[in-house]
Amino acid sequence: MIQAAPGELYFCVDGGGSRSRGRFVDIEGTVLAEANGGPCNPSTNLERAVASVVDLWRTCCSVIGRPNNQFQGVVFAVGAAGTYIDVGKDFLVACPPFARSCLMSDGHAALIGAGFGAPCSLLIIGTGVAGHRLYADGRSIQRGAWGWIGGDRGGGSWIGRKALRHCLAALDGVVPKDALSRETLRAIGGIEKLRAGWMRDLGPDRLGALAPLVLEQAAAGDEAARRIRDRAAEHLAALIAVITGPEVPLFAAGGLVSPLRALLSKKTGFSILEPKADALTGCWLVATGRAPDERALLLSPDIH
Repeated sequence: MIQAAPGELYFCVDGGGSRSRGRFVDIEGTVLAEANGGPCNPSTNLERAVASVVDLWRTCCSVIGRPNNQFQGVVFAVGAAGTYIDVGKDFLVACPPFARSCLMSDGHAALIGAGFGAPCSLLIIGTGVAGHRLYADGRSIQRGAWGWIGGDRGGGSWIGRKALRHCLAALDGVVPKDALSRETLRAIGGIEKLRAGWMRDLGPDRLGALAPLVLEQAAAGDEAARRIRDRAAEHLAALIAVITGPEVPLFAAGGLVSPLRALLSKKTGFSILEPKADALTGCWLVATGRAPDERALLLSPDIH
């Protein structure tokens, strides 16, 4: 762990594939400024990721009245999507010349924040799905997060894809029309939108936007929606079994946690806890030496 220096300030960034957040914090954790920005995934668009960091920095500086060309005494602590790919060095070189930099994945930052640096497990359920665990020796694992085409089982894009397929089957008369097929078609914009190319360049975000209506219809009693929801919960429960164990706190974060929390707790027997803090706090904890740097064992089968 790196030891924090007296008087240091911390510019923390939570960089995701669709948006990013920045926070200026002092050594005691007092928040001085916050900002929201664009995508920050250096593995998919290095230039855009750096531009987002610069935008966040300038906004935070303006809030506290600090010149944005003054980097002395500032630690850049960033958890960014895609840092498992070998782009970290190029990313940091392209960013402003901060006094010190601390780079980790966005998942590790969220994991550290969830347990406030203590060993724990974290399940992230949003458009995608990822599972993380931090062990007492500082090592960590990540499971899932393979992307919407081959992975993200049980997440928003997976649920949305199932709803879309059900809707199309109902339109073809292969299955009966029901509340789920009607609501899915309404959300798409009707048959006219489908015929006009709604599925052209279809991606995880558009599919994920259908997930809330599936869960709403499941809660209302629609059988097809319930089957999709229950299968999603089975996938998520299987991931939980990999990342946690008895007496290990299990936290969950993401937009789909709330409607699935009770079902997942029932299926797994684990309490699904609210994170103690967010990924930006995780960045600060690592940068100040209060939590371990990332030492991820990506595919080690003998971690347990």
